[in-house]
Amino acid sequence: MDDEVNKQISAEQILKEVYERRKVVKPSTKVDILDLEELHEYQRRKRSEYETYLKRNRLDMGQWIRYAKFEVEQHDMRRARSIFERALLVDNGYIPLWIRYIDTELKSKFINHARNLLDRAINTLPRVDKLWYKYLLMEESLGNISIVRSLFTKWTSLEPHPNAWDSFVAFEVRQENFENARDVYSRYVLVHPMVSTWRKWVQFETTYGDVDTVRKVYSLAVDTLASFPDKEREDDLISLIISFATWESAQQEYERCRALYDIAIEKWPQRDELRNSLVHFEKKFGNIISAEESVIHKRKRSYEERLRESPRDYDTWWLYLDLVQAYFQPQVLETLKKSVSSNEPTASVKNIAWKQYIYLWIRLLTFVELEMSNIECCRGLYKRLVDHLIPHKQFTFSKVWLMYANFEIRQGNIDTARKILGRSLGTCPKVKTFRGYIELEIKLKQFDRVRKIYEKFLEFNPLKVDTWVNYAELEENLGDEDRCRAIYDLAISNADAIGFSKDSMIFLMQRSIEFETDEEEFGRARQLFDKYIQMNENLPQLWITYALYESSNPSEGQLNSLRENLIDDDDELNFEATDENIVRAREVFERALKHFKRIDHKENRAVIYEAYKSFEDNHGSDEDRQAIGKRMPRLIREQGPNAIEQESYEFPDDEHDNSKEPNVSKFLALAKKWNESQQA
Repeated sequence: MDDEVNKQISAEQILKEVYERRKVVKPSTKVDILDLEELHEYQRRKRSEYETYLKRNRLDMGQWIRYAKFEVEQHDMRRARSIFERALLVDNGYIPLWIRYIDTELKSKFINHARNLLDRAINTLPRVDKLWYKYLLMEESLGNISIVRSLFTKWTSLEPHPNAWDSFVAFEVRQENFENARDVYSRYVLVHPMVSTWRKWVQFETTYGDVDTVRKVYSLAVDTLASFPDKEREDDLISLIISFATWESAQQEYERCRALYDIAIEKWPQRDELRNSLVHFEKKFGNIISAEESVIHKRKRSYEERLRESPRDYDTWWLYLDLVQAYFQPQVLETLKKSVSSNEPTASVKNIAWKQYIYLWIRLLTFVELEMSNIECCRGLYKRLVDHLIPHKQFTFSKVWLMYANFEIRQGNIDTARKILGRSLGTCPKVKTFRGYIELEIKLKQFDRVRKIYEKFLEFNPLKVDTWVNYAELEENLGDEDRCRAIYDLAISNADAIGFSKDSMIFLMQRSIEFETDEEEFGRARQLFDKYIQMNENLPQLWITYALYESSNPSEGQLNSLRENLIDDDDELNFEATDENIVRAREVFERALKHFKRIDHKENRAVIYEAYKSFEDNHGSDEDRQAIGKRMPRLIREQGPNAIEQESYEFPDDEHDNSKEPNVSKFLALAKKWNESQQA
């Protein structure tokens, strides 16, 4: 056991031995041959080694090549050829073997052997470009031009890779035989009908040909490629056309260039690059008109693209129709029909999309009637729209019904128009439809029908105060004051039941007062004003208006007196404000002052005082003006909450009242001031 331990070698020892071995120089394996017999022995031994190895590994082509190389080094070409031929029998598809065999013959300057060998090689492996190139290089180096040309002809007959054709063309160019080069290209484009091939030919003609030959090649290329319905080549073909057009513009053949673009756009209207290139050309070489036309076509194409992606983009449809109607008149009708066909909105509620869609229909209907004068077609379109497209159970469009009715009126079909509007009110009543029907009957002077429609209208929507007013004004214009008054009275007396808003009620009262004033029923007007005031007691302007009304309208006694002195009932009543008018006006002002004093609204009291003073300045005596002057409020500044200075008013009338009850007034003032501070 101890001996085994002692025999163990450490890692350090192993590394040391390896390092020492590295320093040992191996003796040279070079064999010095001193005589011919030793040479023969050496050759015999090496051949025996090669043969023995190849018997076991005959597919090792590298060893065959090394064996042949050995014989070449021994200057024994016969043996070397024999070895190469034996190797070819084993594998004649091994390209490096052919190359080494050919190079060996060439290095040894056995040209005929090499030529024969190359013939065998290209026949055995016709798709190996390297063999062809080697054969061609050798013959061209030897100056055998005819042989090179025949070899190229033979090679290209096999329809090889484009590189072979390019080499053939380059060879003919080196020989300056340009006609032969053109012949090569004519066959080249048949074998490889690609845009890149045609571009090479164009480039060749650009360098070695003239304008006519370049144009001929371009034209032939476009005509040939366009005959192939190959979508994959479409992009390349369009780029070739653009290149052709660009070349024509460089030759200052602008009409030819424009014609190329027009033909291409007609064939491929979807391609934006053609449009863009045309626009660029027109901007650079065309006139203003042609440039604008190009831009218009580009816009048209852009709209069409957007509509294909989104057929319910009604804004784009509208812009597209504007463009077509302005520049493409023959396409207007077709485009209008396309805009409404199968493009109705999918939503089941009335929204902006439905409104836009209906306006497209309106545009179509207007065009068919006014521009085409096709009445029957227009009537059919109206029926289709009303009967089938608009979902009247969910919503309707008053404008369509009214347009339909007016269309029939223009054709002289009054009864048909009434039936259309009646159907509309029965199926889907709308405020606009009622108003349109009323306007129609008013134009036809069928006032009994108008009254019936107004009655239906008020039953449908009594909250529309302007409907009541319009109905009343109709009766007023017809001279039926009793009907007019009855309408106003009905609306005012049932205001609570109907549910009028405050603003609606004010408007109704104003119109009613104006009517009674026009009818010289001033007593009725005053009664309405009193109701009006009760509804809006806190509006100082209303009190002022009422007061001025009293000063400007006669009393019943004045009215009777003035009427007795009139010669003709049609004469206008003229009178000056009397003491009675002034007294009535002062009573209104005083009522207003008491009201605003009661609710303690100083600003509105001050407004009333200012109007009262202005009234007395115009109508009162000196005493009256002095009296109101003494009552005018004084503007004061007092300390408010948070030490903020505030403006307020002092009223002499209040001081007079305070003198009677100073303690109570002072208490109320203090209470008010405390309340304001709490609110702040």
